[in-house]
Amino acid sequence: MKLIPAILIIMFSASALFAQTETSNSDGSGKAVTINKNTGTKSKGLVYDTELSFGLKTSNAGWGIFSDLTKHITYEKERLYYFEINFLKHPKELKKVNEYTIAIPYDSPKPFVYGKKNSFFAAKAGYGNKFLLGQKAEKNGFEINFDYVVGPSLGFVKPYYLDVWYEEDGSGNIIPEKYSDSTASYFLDATSIYGYSGFTKGFSEISIIPGAFGKAGINFDWATYDDFVKALEVGIGGEFYIKDIPMMIVENNKPYFVYLYLTLQFGKKW
Repeated sequence: MKLIPAILIIMFSASALFAQTETSNSDGSGKAVTINKNTGTKSKGLVYDTELSFGLKTSNAGWGIFSDLTKHITYEKERLYYFEINFLKHPKELKKVNEYTIAIPYDSPKPFVYGKKNSFFAAKAGYGNKFLLGQKAEKNGFEINFDYVVGPSLGFVKPYYLDVWYEEDGSGNIIPEKYSDSTASYFLDATSIYGYSGFTKGFSEISIIPGAFGKAGINFDWATYDDFVKALEVGIGGEFYIKDIPMMIVENNKPYFVYLYLTLQFGKKW
């Protein structure tokens, strides 16, 4: 849970910086304007109309990759279109390695999540807004924004395959297996599990669970005056599905995820 204190530190630092920023649009026109890079004064003229960025996201519920497209509406407001694929984990997941020696001519046992029967990932598309909170006229410019996004989510449930060790008449063999009534005893017997079969196993057996998601965060952009996006964001997100996500065998499965997240993104402005 090292992510949570890191996010709190970043948000505290942001509040200190924000206290020193100016956010008002002095000409009152509502039009987008730029800040003079050298003097920090606002000069008339349009800012970049469009920004496209890609990034990585980590949270206490998993990780993902995303892209967002923003369109300037006024100096202090942008329209935000958001796309993400993320991989989620159950809060009770714990990776293990077979602690028992299996005398077979294979590679070392692979880590696996004990008691897991399905993997879960989601594809999301959202719509929202971004609002300017503060700005500093430094060498490359620095600004703080608040943004939010909501939209539909498609959840994908994929069987979690394990390499199971079968022994009969003094000889043994490793066979990839998914959880079922017939394999339940093996999935809960760590001595029989050789390791995780790999992410590519089970794609032909995916089932879909629809839902919705939302997120809200504080975005820090260190390239206000550049043609590039260099930003970090911290915030809170949630995903809600129409039924429980069957990820674990014995643990309580729920239809929702709520998490704190941290993102790093890079992109282009024009």
